Amino acid sequence: MSNLEKIQKGMRVLQILSKIILIFAIVGVVLASIGATLVASDVLNMENQFLNFLSVTAEMSKGQLVGILAAAAISLLSGGILTAFAYRYFTAELKEGTPFTNAGADRIKQLGIIEIAISIISMSVIDGIYENIGLAEWNRFDDAGSITLGICLILLSMVVRYGAELEQKNKGK
Repeated sequence: MSNLEKIQKGMRVLQILSKIILIFAIVGVVLASIGATLVASDVLNMENQFLNFLSVTAEMSKGQLVGILAAAAISLLSGGILTAFAYRYFTAELKEGTPFTNAGADRIKQLGIIEIAISIISMSVIDGIYENIGLAEWNRFDDAGSITLGICLILLSMVVRYGAELEQKNKGK
């Protein structure tokens, strides 16, 4: 089995995993959004066993619970968007048959930029929500890893572009 075949098998596995993660992210966004809406509209209230348990154990108000659910939905939404772009990359790479194309390098660079932008926006919104509901100390969202990943993806795009240039030179010979 050649290295390219191994890469393609790995890309296929990553494509499948990204699709599964995307589905879970969509389901999570829907469930968190529905939960926040039901709590905000008093369909689910503090008399329900589960919510009463949360409010008594964590000393959490209705507004705080809605805020936490909204923050979770935003976090899942941002993860889902990033996963959709990753899935798009894996699908295109499998169609092209090699990761070393200029279009592939552009998609990786775009993914890196989107990773950085979405993580900063998501982190800012979630920080704002936690600050607004008075639970800033509960906020454990730190997207420094996402920013680092975005920078690594931009650097990887340069490597892929170099590989594409080498392939073009080899085809020209």
